[in-house]
Amino acid sequence: MWTPVSLTMPSPLGAAHDTLQDCRANAPGELNAGKTRLTNVAGSVKINTNPVLGTVGNIDALRQAMTGLLQTGGLFACVHPYIHPTGDRRGDYAFLTPQQAATGMVDKLGDVMDLPPGGDLQAVFLLLRGVEHTGFADTLKAFNAVFPVTELQLAERRAAWLATLETDKLIQATGPVHPAWHKQDPRRHERAADLDTALGAQVALGEGYALESVRPEDELAALIDKKQAHVTQLETAWTALQDVIQGGTGLGQILTGNRDSIHRQLNEALPPVEGYKLAAMCCWIGTDEQTTFIKELLGL
Repeated sequence: MWTPVSLTMPSPLGAAHDTLQDCRANAPGELNAGKTRLTNVAGSVKINTNPVLGTVGNIDALRQAMTGLLQTGGLFACVHPYIHPTGDRRGDYAFLTPQQAATGMVDKLGDVMDLPPGGDLQAVFLLLRGVEHTGFADTLKAFNAVFPVTELQLAERRAAWLATLETDKLIQATGPVHPAWHKQDPRRHERAADLDTALGAQVALGEGYALESVRPEDELAALIDKKQAHVTQLETAWTALQDVIQGGTGLGQILTGNRDSIHRQLNEALPPVEGYKLAAMCCWIGTDEQTTFIKELLGL
């Protein structure tokens, strides 16, 4: 039988609130007394500077150097088979040889409607190639695993899709019965979220006082253990990142000069004719400082 609904506060939440009332009632007076005691002992304890501070060096200069290296990237453009009207289109498929990719980049460098900056510039070129869609997708995936580039990730997804297109056409998928099941979190509802916030704040108050039962030396020892684990975690993360950024795929080239000079040099240095039907070419262009990071990352 259907039963009428009568909304009421869940009893576990009400019980939790009642349990916390003594803590909430006694907290203001204890805080005032603690503030008075703190005022009486202010300045009476000598504080020693952490000796590790002297080993850090000029930390502000390190931060500025890192920020300067990673925040000046110049301009970027990418040519790949799936950018219209680049390449040859045959139905759902698109093909672009390395020579066509380089020619497309030459045309982009000469685009009078979208000119790179003037003056002395450096251009860093990356060429990725494939004989067929599966190999092209694998080449893009190998590069993106080390240094993800959004345009190349989109090309990778398209190449992988085209590699299985003919077999995917034969798949007859069975659709689900709607409506679908969704994992439900009660805090999705506004009133439940309000209950969680209001009672959670009172529980946090009690947790704060519960921590005061820990002796100061035990608390400091726990903090030391936490900092030791953090130092180890930072070094482990850096080592893991170094292990990822290695290996190579594709071809690279650096050209220097003004915009017209780089345009001419690339036009005179098209890739040799080979049996590649698919290619993507990226170009980072800017001042020497702006291209430092990508040059060093690509090992050029």
